[in-house]
Amino acid sequence: MLATLVGAMAAAAMTPQAVVEAKFAAVNRHDVAAIVALYAPDAVITASDFCAPRKGRTEVERIYRGIFAAVPDAQARIDEYISQDDRVAVRFSVVSRLPGRAFELPIQDVFTVRDGLIVRDAGIFDNGGRACTP
Repeated sequence: MLATLVGAMAAAAMTPQAVVEAKFAAVNRHDVAAIVALYAPDAVITASDFCAPRKGRTEVERIYRGIFAAVPDAQARIDEYISQDDRVAVRFSVVSRLPGRAFELPIQDVFTVRDGLIVRDAGIFDNGGRACTP
């Protein structure tokens, strides 16, 4: 708990891009607690495969636990950051090298960061026509 509080205080002093970079570093470590700590309690998350926006840290935790369970070797390979004021656009790919299941999924994501926390995370990618997930 104390580590999460200290981490949140440190994030508040970071630029929006540094917050997003820290989020991707945590993703590549599969550190769900660190990912969740970088999101505001009322953050809104949208993605091409969600039926409706997801809200809050509990949903952030659910999203990343689901990703890491489905793709145990998932890594984010960053192609580009573009920052302006409180917004950070990122082009990246989620990469897996699992035998028989290897893939690279290009994603474009726009984050809004306020007071050192991600308040909005809007991801866009080709979900292959699959039905949305609640």
